[in-house]
Amino acid sequence: MILGKSRISGEITHHRIKLDLLSKGWLPIDAALEQPFDIIIDMGLISDKRKFQTIQVKSWKTLKTCSRPQGGVEKVSEGGKERNSYWYYDEGIDWIATVNKKNIVMYWSRELYQHKSSGQLKKTTPIEFPTNDEVYAYRKPLLLEPTNSGLSSFIKETA
Repeated sequence: MILGKSRISGEITHHRIKLDLLSKGWLPIDAALEQPFDIIIDMGLISDKRKFQTIQVKSWKTLKTCSRPQGGVEKVSEGGKERNSYWYYDEGIDWIATVNKKNIVMYWSRELYQHKSSGQLKKTTPIEFPTNDEVYAYRKPLLLEPTNSGLSSFIKETA
């Protein structure tokens, strides 16, 4: 099997970002092919509703906020129609992530990346992806209701 270098570097970037998300306590899920995002994160229940965050992975060299090069025309086939292009912001993608030249994973939220060019985005300070504080060692701790036995208000069971 012959693979192109861009395919391999893309996979390395994708997996580094997934490892970073794992280290923050999340279980990244690869999106299906042809989705406008690459990774889905289940953020858990928030106000009794399941919340998901979507992440578009980009290489540092091709960091951009739209699906096709800005101003460039890409044909589906020779003499064919132009490929559809869309902005990740308009598609509701929550995050753009990359790995910079120093192998540091960087994230920009939707509010930060918007419709910026590659150069503008690289000059925009990235932010930390949230850490999952609900990670526990073995069993989820239980909060017990107080009884008439005079115990403290809550007892936290530890594993």
